[in-house]
Amino acid sequence: MRRAVVTRFGPAAEAVGVEDYTPRPPGEGEVQVRMAAAAVNPSDLVAIAGAYPSRTPLPHIPGFEGVGRVCAVGPGVEGLREGDRVLPIGSPGAWQQVKTAEARWCFRPQPELTDEQAALSYINPLTAVRMVRAHAAGPGAGPVAVNAAGSAIGGMLARLLQRRGVRPVALVRGDASRPAVSGPEWAGAVATDRPGWTEELARLTGGGPQVAFDAVGGEEGGRLALSLRSGGSLVHYGLLSGLPLAGDLARRRPDVRVALFRLRDWVHAAPRDEVQESLDEAGRLVLEGAAASTVQASFPLERVREAVRAAQERGGRGKVLLLP
Repeated sequence: MRRAVVTRFGPAAEAVGVEDYTPRPPGEGEVQVRMAAAAVNPSDLVAIAGAYPSRTPLPHIPGFEGVGRVCAVGPGVEGLREGDRVLPIGSPGAWQQVKTAEARWCFRPQPELTDEQAALSYINPLTAVRMVRAHAAGPGAGPVAVNAAGSAIGGMLARLLQRRGVRPVALVRGDASRPAVSGPEWAGAVATDRPGWTEELARLTGGGPQVAFDAVGGEEGGRLALSLRSGGSLVHYGLLSGLPLAGDLARRRPDVRVALFRLRDWVHAAPRDEVQESLDEAGRLVLEGAAASTVQASFPLERVREAVRAAQERGGRGKVLLLP
């Protein structure tokens, strides 16, 4: 069997390699899953770069999201059998041909989803669903801004917000007229790498957003927090910049709230039935198109470095899949 492996932290396209391995047989309460497709997500690349060293022991097998079929069942497992299609979440390891996982962390995708859709039905759709539900009450709640708006999850947030009667302002780096942020779900677009972008955002939102979804962190996330109107909320859920938010935001804007959303924290705290119900909802939204991702390219596991480079260089054009 073959798997991707990281033995040192660094730029993902340099730090990840491929090796032979023998899958560990499933123990009590475990199953083996023959992976069919796995996503290359920003969270994978950030982990490979070493952003979370305390919870990323080396050697590290990347891949927080993927789909496969149970190929072996350990003792004490109920409700799963060989051939069942599952999403083995709760731990990395999707970038390998066979993943040994705890059965309690294996959830069923919607049966109508293709493997390609199922492999992308967890992290972004569930994050978007949970954040919109918690932080966007609907019409009259105030203007909303979304950074990294050209990303897959940026588009999902916009479509889910539009369903609630809210059209957010898109924040992007580069061309603000690109098709990904010019659809009817957006109220406008602002390029954050141009001077005066916060003033343009204030103009489009009538004085600043009430809620801003931040996947970037660092300086851009901080400036977005400072642009909020009084009583506003920055929903911080990603670290695409590789840098944390400034530590003095609370001092500079005590009138705004920074709400940290980590899907991992919610998944590990929620009852299993609630996680499955949320995955079912996310899967239905994928089928309807509201939470669907465009796939720009698929690569065999042996070409994992090419896959990583494609995800980094062309991320705004769609998702990248590995086919172990």
